[in-house]
Amino acid sequence: MCPEASYSHEELVELVLALRAEISALTEENARLRAELEKKGGPPSWARSNAPPREKKPRKKRLKGASRKCVAIAELMEHAVDICPDCGHALSGGWEYSSRESWVFPREQMRVVRHISMARKCGVCGLTVVGWPDPSEHGLVGKHRVDAHGMSLISYWNTICRMPHRLIQQLLQHLYSCTLSLGELRYVLDSVAARGQADYAGLREEIRGSPFVHQDETGWREDGRNGYVWASVTDAVRYFERHGTRSGKVPKEILGDDFCGVVVCDGYKGYDPLACQLQRCWVHLLRHGHEITARHPDATDAHGWVAKVRAIYDAALALVATSGYGTLPESTRQKHRLACERQLLKVAKPGLTSTVKEQANLANYMTHYINELFVFLQYPEVPSENNPAERAIRPLVITRKVCGGTRSEKGSKTKMVLMSLLHTAQLREMDPVTSIEQMLLGTPIFAKI
Repeated sequence: MCPEASYSHEELVELVLALRAEISALTEENARLRAELEKKGGPPSWARSNAPPREKKPRKKRLKGASRKCVAIAELMEHAVDICPDCGHALSGGWEYSSRESWVFPREQMRVVRHISMARKCGVCGLTVVGWPDPSEHGLVGKHRVDAHGMSLISYWNTICRMPHRLIQQLLQHLYSCTLSLGELRYVLDSVAARGQADYAGLREEIRGSPFVHQDETGWREDGRNGYVWASVTDAVRYFERHGTRSGKVPKEILGDDFCGVVVCDGYKGYDPLACQLQRCWVHLLRHGHEITARHPDATDAHGWVAKVRAIYDAALALVATSGYGTLPESTRQKHRLACERQLLKVAKPGLTSTVKEQANLANYMTHYINELFVFLQYPEVPSENNPAERAIRPLVITRKVCGGTRSEKGSKTKMVLMSLLHTAQLREMDPVTSIEQMLLGTPIFAKI
């Protein structure tokens, strides 16, 4: 039965009149709010308009199949019925009707091994000989109860998987029936970082010897105090250091006084004191141009100005992408760089007097750093953007959201060492767990490249 069936005719008339009055009041309020919005110049900058529906592009055909890869079969199990369920006759032989694979995860608990060193005395010379266990054979690391494989797993969970200590503690308990205190977990991570100092220092030397380095920084609190993690990134290295300041002396300390490569960075002025050549990130610059068009939809002159800047950059990229560009003499590549700088400077100068504040700021930025925007034309191996550094610090940003930072200087150093070692191993397509395990047993992780 409909709810209206319980109302009388007079009550329904009163309800309709009340609803009409409410609709009329809401319509008037809506009109008033729209008028106020128009006076303020439209909706706020953070409000997104409804995007118009786009036509679906035809799906691209895959170059190769995306089916599941075959894996090695460890065990074959046949399932057959021996007795006919209908008549009770014995069954034998048969053929394969169907098959399926199941991945069976091991359910082994942790094994506790007691190593007893026996002392024996030679009956001829009287020498007492003690049989000490071989650390590399049995995975023994110092006086730790946890073996090298367990220590590398804990480091992997904490660094790559971004798991807090309490979750690692629970995981060890559920998977292996292993009970470790939070203090012992901290001790394990500190010991892994201490034994990785040589490899960590080696990564810093590789950074200093690289022809170009991506630099970026992000906030990192230590015991409630603000600080910054500086990331130095190449094609083969991820290197991190935590400092309490964001001043320009930090990248100078990381790279050293003798660094003669190119630093790819964003527009932060802290990189200005570096004595080497700089390549400012074009992705950041173009992002500011996009903000101009988004915040000022009616400023057609500014839109055309941004399009001209983008066209100059696209032409420079197309020039670098041409076959044989890298084999041109450096003097020729330098001429291309100077030509693009003059062209961009000619476009940027009129924007200095623009009434659009964002356009004037961007024009001032380009004129100030004009000598640091087209270095990639002179040195084609140098990228024009700083995306590798942005991607390298992303795991740290997520970790910061999980744990908020570190509680001590030692904890920060441990975090930086483990981040550098494990992420560099991943970058070089090495198994991080195996690499840390070998390092704990005395084998360096990274060969010199």
